[in-house]
Amino acid sequence: MVEIVQQWQYLGKPYPKLLEDKAFEHCKKAGLTSLQSYVYWTEIEKERGKIDFSSYDPLVEKLRKHNLKWVPFLILGPNYATPKWFQESKESVYTKCLEHQKESKIQSIWNPFLPKWVERFLKLVAEHYRDHNILESITLGISGNWGEAIYPAEGGFYQDFHTHQGWWCGDKYARKSFTNFALEKYKSLKILNSAWGTNFRNSSEISFPSLKQRPEIRFIYPILRKMPKPVKTQFKAVRRYLWDIRNRKNQKPVERQRYIDFFEWYLSSMNDWVEFWLKTARKYFSNTKIYLVTGGIGKPISGADFSAQTKIAAKYKAGVRITNQTDNYRESFIFTRLISSAVRFYKTYFLTEEAGVNQPRAIPMRIFDMVTSGADGFYCKSIIGTGTDPCTKQTFSIGEPTEGAVNLVKNLKFLSFSSEPIIKTAVFIPNSSVALNPDILSSIYHQGAKLRALIDLDLVDENMISDGALKKYLFLVLLDGNWLQKRTFVEIKNWVSNGGVIIAPRHIWLSLIRGGEKVYPQLLFPQGKGLKRLDQGYIVLFPGKGKSYLDFIVKAVYNRKEEYPWSSILKIDGEWDGVYATQFRNKIMYYNSNNSKIRKKVDFLQKTIEIEGNSILVIPHKINTNL
Repeated sequence: MVEIVQQWQYLGKPYPKLLEDKAFEHCKKAGLTSLQSYVYWTEIEKERGKIDFSSYDPLVEKLRKHNLKWVPFLILGPNYATPKWFQESKESVYTKCLEHQKESKIQSIWNPFLPKWVERFLKLVAEHYRDHNILESITLGISGNWGEAIYPAEGGFYQDFHTHQGWWCGDKYARKSFTNFALEKYKSLKILNSAWGTNFRNSSEISFPSLKQRPEIRFIYPILRKMPKPVKTQFKAVRRYLWDIRNRKNQKPVERQRYIDFFEWYLSSMNDWVEFWLKTARKYFSNTKIYLVTGGIGKPISGADFSAQTKIAAKYKAGVRITNQTDNYRESFIFTRLISSAVRFYKTYFLTEEAGVNQPRAIPMRIFDMVTSGADGFYCKSIIGTGTDPCTKQTFSIGEPTEGAVNLVKNLKFLSFSSEPIIKTAVFIPNSSVALNPDILSSIYHQGAKLRALIDLDLVDENMISDGALKKYLFLVLLDGNWLQKRTFVEIKNWVSNGGVIIAPRHIWLSLIRGGEKVYPQLLFPQGKGLKRLDQGYIVLFPGKGKSYLDFIVKAVYNRKEEYPWSSILKIDGEWDGVYATQFRNKIMYYNSNNSKIRKKVDFLQKTIEIEGNSILVIPHKINTNL
């Protein structure tokens, strides 16, 4: 069943108007299936030992009356969600940043006292609500400023505390965890020193590598779009030169290895916390859908290893809710696609969530994105007005339907799709390269979002490739990044040998983290330009540069003129017109992101179609899925 969740209750009791019958009638008419409440430890236990669910029970009774479901967002760890009496106790351990050596008011995920309180909290909620047939799902808020499965960043309900994006592992328990990780991995101080190029005399000297935040580069792309073409070309050449220098900065294998080990520990620590929450939640909610809320865009500094978190969720028959939807389809697509790809590979489920508050016109886009990514539904904040949004400060009439409700009703018919999208192209995210140079992720996202205008694609990272994810794809596209783990290289090579096709620009060289040897001249890529065969597969190298590489990718994938020795696939798109397409077993779904009508020639139909502005069009067709 499709899940359309509306945020209803933040901190404290809901507005009285949100408990009136007509508000719930509006929810039903709009097509909402459930309402969400922030159910947080502070609210149910303001005084130690005095448990009180009175902030939530009236809403639950109203939902039951109107045959709607409830989604409690169960939060413990962020400052607003943790009772004052606990924060003042000896068992409270705040996370501390390395940049300033200052504590936040968010609990450290390494706090050894916290797990028992998490379990107690989940048990209390389960005992009160689990057996009342009211839960559509539960959602877990395990860390961060709002509750996502990330380290502290920006924002929050009460911002009277130290918080920023940074390295949040400065407390004594985090440092001890890192020391234990390093010694367990290398077994002795002597081997560790050899691997890292360090001279630690005893375990107490083991320390983090020098960590500095790089400036955010995403601001460059809007500037680039406005530059004159000659200036843009020169700027890109300089940028590429600087990126090559930056990519090669950590030349010594021992330096690279120390960084990679740190990132492995930093991400796996959050993954361990994720697994504890999911395992415990499943213990008390054995037959309920469970969602882990995660956020950010996947940079190591945030701690969200998207594919790993998805794999852990699948282990406990749980799903993921990713908080990156905007009003722009390209952004929404690229920031959530790794989760979508991982969910379909690990065979679990997910929901999308808007980062702020979507404009009403974004509803068709969100439905298109939901259906074409294989999501079970989506979470929204303004289909029915709930007052002033605490994040964006936008205000909506309490309990009344918005224009978003009108757009939702118009597009509900598209939610009946039940088949999985057919996607044959994957873009590679090299986790190791991103760890050493986070700017690479922004570069891949920027290019991948543009490429989506021409073909449908998935994102696959080193975790997924190591688990065999490439088997379902015909093409693997390389956009940026040079370093990878040996196991990744072996999987890619074997996949090509079995018939896969790599498409890569000539400037990409691939090196292994351990040893640092370049591998492309010897094993994978042809030198210069051209096509190379490897057993049953191929490597095709783009000889040019710039935006034309994206056109080159599309030409190679569709292969309409049969210039390449592989079968062509169905060309459902391929134009820079703001229209996006996804193939299903017996249908093609199009979304026109423009405000005005678009006439589009569709080759496989041998006709021109018309798509109204900001709307979805579905074309039934008998499609050969082997293409």
